[in-house]
Amino acid sequence: MTQLLGYGLLAFWAGVLLNFVPCVLPVIPLKIRAVLHEIKGDVRSRLFAAAALLSGSLFFFLILGGTTAYLGQTWGELFQSKLFLAALSVFLFLAAVTTLSDWSVPLPKFVYKVPIHRYSGAFFTGALAGILSTPCSGPFLGSVLAYTLTQRPAIVLIIFSSIAVGLSSPYVFVLVWPDLMNRLSFSGLWTMQVKQILGFVLLSGAIFFGRVLIPAAFHTFLWWLLYGGMIIWAISVFRRSLEWKTKVVPLATIALVMVLLLLTLSEGGLKWRKYSPESMQMSLAEGRPVLLEFTAEWCLNCEVLEKTTYSNKKVIQTAEKAKLSPFRVDMTDFNEQHKTLLKSYGGTALPFALLMDKTGKVTRRFAGMFTAKTLAEAIGRL
Repeated sequence: MTQLLGYGLLAFWAGVLLNFVPCVLPVIPLKIRAVLHEIKGDVRSRLFAAAALLSGSLFFFLILGGTTAYLGQTWGELFQSKLFLAALSVFLFLAAVTTLSDWSVPLPKFVYKVPIHRYSGAFFTGALAGILSTPCSGPFLGSVLAYTLTQRPAIVLIIFSSIAVGLSSPYVFVLVWPDLMNRLSFSGLWTMQVKQILGFVLLSGAIFFGRVLIPAAFHTFLWWLLYGGMIIWAISVFRRSLEWKTKVVPLATIALVMVLLLLTLSEGGLKWRKYSPESMQMSLAEGRPVLLEFTAEWCLNCEVLEKTTYSNKKVIQTAEKAKLSPFRVDMTDFNEQHKTLLKSYGGTALPFALLMDKTGKVTRRFAGMFTAKTLAEAIGRL
């Protein structure tokens, strides 16, 4: 019982911290919209909205926990479905359009007569937040998921429910105790600018997940199209702004686009090789240590690691000095052998990587996000 309580609390904090990983960025605008929609309401409406958002998150995680316990599904496996990625991309694109244009989708009249309709947005936002948290791992999550692998279904469902509560808790807290938010003004030009920026975040999410479904030749074009649209919008807003406080958002947008462009155009990084048992064994036979990374095109945290940690000069220099052989296991599409390999090394979610010394012994595992300094020091000790 004590162990379950400890892992339940750890799962709760893992859920809280999932709010801060890159994977959930596309759903943040929808969470903010759900909160702002009810923040000025009475106590009853705010409590119902908080309960709906929490229920949506619990609904998804109970399904995920059930498939994990009874079917052996791994964290993030849902994103290996092309049909799911297509539906998610279309949804995020439509959400971006409605946010940028302030246009709402008309629904049949009978829908508005259903009492629960008012809180359906909060419910589906909670569910979507859960869905978008599963492509990637966050702090503590690896340990929590590893614990569930050896537990009976009831324990698995409790742990996954704790993750759901943690993921929803910051937004539920604001809805139940709105004093902090009530001190802020949600009117004026700057709030409209922030809303439109959140629309671009949704659009970037649609491109990120949708690019898995289209030829790679179009990927760069789509990102340039997005960056160009953001620059044009920022310049237009900057020129129309009469006060400096309303010029901050467009200036920050331009700076952000410049950073993203530099990351997009950056070259270098570790020279990854496609994983195969034979090629990895050959490197070990040559006396070369190995870095084995599990990644996927739909894993945003993996992309961030590629552009930061794995492209860091210190990491590259240390890897070259150690004569490191970096191998990559692509988990974009379902592959039973790759799934088994991930589990055999103790991996439960992406991103996941491990270091082997010259004898093939695993010396370090990396679950979730990690820094270039951490990786470089681990390589240096091989």
